[in-house]
Amino acid sequence: MGELYKHEEQKKINTALFVIAALVFAYTATRAYLLAITWDEAYTYIEFVRNRIILPKTFEIMSANNHLLNTSLMLFFTRMFGVSEIVMRIHILIAHLLFLFYSARLLKNLNNKWLIITAFIIVNVNPYMLDFFSVARGYGLSIGLMMVSIYYFYLLHKKEKKNTNAIISIIFAGLAALANFVLLNYCMVLFGLIVLLYVYTAVKSAKPGKQKTVTVIKGLAVPTLLMGLLLLFVVPIAMKLKTAGALFFGGERGFWADTMSTITDRCFYETSYNVWLQRLAKGFVFLILIASIIIVAGRVIKKQISANTLFLTSLLLLIGLCCFSTVVQHHLLKTPYLLDRTALFLVVLFNLILVFFISELALKKPAASWVSHIAAVAALFHFFTVFNFSYVLEWKLDCNTKEMLSDLAKIKQVPAAKETVSIGIPLIFDPAINFYREKDNLLWLNTAWREETTSMQQDYFFLSQDALQKINKDSITILKTYPVTGNVLAKPKYPPTEIKAAFVKEMNFDDKPEKRFTVDASVEYAPGFSYIVNDSITPGRTAVIDFNAEVMGPEAKKNNLVMVLSFQNAKGELYSWQKAYVKDFLKDRNHWFKATFTCIVPEKAQAGDEIKAYIWNPHQHLLYIKHMDFKWLDYNY
Repeated sequence: MGELYKHEEQKKINTALFVIAALVFAYTATRAYLLAITWDEAYTYIEFVRNRIILPKTFEIMSANNHLLNTSLMLFFTRMFGVSEIVMRIHILIAHLLFLFYSARLLKNLNNKWLIITAFIIVNVNPYMLDFFSVARGYGLSIGLMMVSIYYFYLLHKKEKKNTNAIISIIFAGLAALANFVLLNYCMVLFGLIVLLYVYTAVKSAKPGKQKTVTVIKGLAVPTLLMGLLLLFVVPIAMKLKTAGALFFGGERGFWADTMSTITDRCFYETSYNVWLQRLAKGFVFLILIASIIIVAGRVIKKQISANTLFLTSLLLLIGLCCFSTVVQHHLLKTPYLLDRTALFLVVLFNLILVFFISELALKKPAASWVSHIAAVAALFHFFTVFNFSYVLEWKLDCNTKEMLSDLAKIKQVPAAKETVSIGIPLIFDPAINFYREKDNLLWLNTAWREETTSMQQDYFFLSQDALQKINKDSITILKTYPVTGNVLAKPKYPPTEIKAAFVKEMNFDDKPEKRFTVDASVEYAPGFSYIVNDSITPGRTAVIDFNAEVMGPEAKKNNLVMVLSFQNAKGELYSWQKAYVKDFLKDRNHWFKATFTCIVPEKAQAGDEIKAYIWNPHQHLLYIKHMDFKWLDYNY
């Protein structure tokens, strides 16, 4: 009868956990489908995924945007199913399923059904964390994989410990590190704790000393090999990123101010809760950690060490050593302190500490489980206060980009002398705009570039509120203001009365075989145009450079040649370098297409400066060019 009752209770728990998990997953899956692409996702796609670059040959300041496992999976799924927001995010949703499933399996080891259910809510219903299960970044992917690693790490604390659990835990920890290099700290600390567990178990066993040593060595052989291979692969990449200055995201104020404060504030999700409530939350975190250490110490002294007690001890060591290692790295390697999303894995670890601490406390004081119940209610209240299907907190300003382009497509007016319209934007918008430009074949729109944001030679503007404050509002007409962000779509109030070509240069290749120029592995720079600015053109003239090329790409899918427009002064100093991808215009491999790119002549341009227009082939791909032209377009008002 007791077994039947226990089975029924377990069935109810499983049903409750399934319903909660299904609702939470439905939320992230719906958002993965609805949310506009974010800056980081678009940049990863444009610079790495569509160019099929996983490990670049050279590292630059933005190379850290390439979260290796995330990029690899984006590439796999987009090649399988085409490019769309939901396809680019499939692997993140899979990671969320892993997080839900393995957190449920882990928490079912707590000591009563209501504690299991409320603990599951605490661990899983965090709106800031759920943001990262809806967008294609390495942060959500890494914590999904980390949860699998933690579950198998937990199994090592049970009597029926198997070497397989250690191997699986290390494998998933390594995958988490490949998804987000910040998790390398977690991976290394985890390995150290696995070593301690093996030694602890061996010391407590009744086996002879030599046999204990052999058991430990055998058990750790494969995890040690896996850890060594991971370090051999990741550390050189991390050092190259550091040398390139790519590891710049983070803080310099200190661990508490940068890591603790920012991640706590992010979890509040921009709510208007009283500032003292936020401070109380930070104090609560500190209090739980101290209380957990005390209860673990008490259990050790009394020799009342269960699997859950031992696991809570490991979690405390795990979070403590991860935090300590980031401080050490800051002082020794000059890496920044973790900031907001880079510290997300610490939130997961803390929530697990919280629920396992409450579980330990409730063994002797059942009323302690109410702490978990109240925390779960608070978590649900907070979630329902801030949940949305419009944006993710870290990239909130991107949420209107897709809608804006749809609006612009309906109202656009292409100037007679041009073939595209240009849009003035701040830095935060160019990857997302260029992503939709390529995905939706918006070739009427010039490649977006964040220089000359407020120049009145732009045909339209898409401005954040910060950028709007820096522009003379009397010079623009606001066409639409978007909710949530306050971003505006606008156009110049006084457009040019005439756009006239001051001169045109053309280049044909009739003297070449098949009347075309072939760019191949032996050609890094295709023939181009060079123009020395003269007094009759500038200063005091407003103008746009229009660069066109008729091209065919036999390797259209992997082609990543670049159209470049650059400006340098008489001393040879480069002051403007703008690019557009030829790939945007290649719709198949067997036809000729016109690639076009325009840019505004910078205000600092002077007589004697040199303008260059050319096609660059940095990765040795194949392209045919039939015709090129270069125009200086004067804007008259």
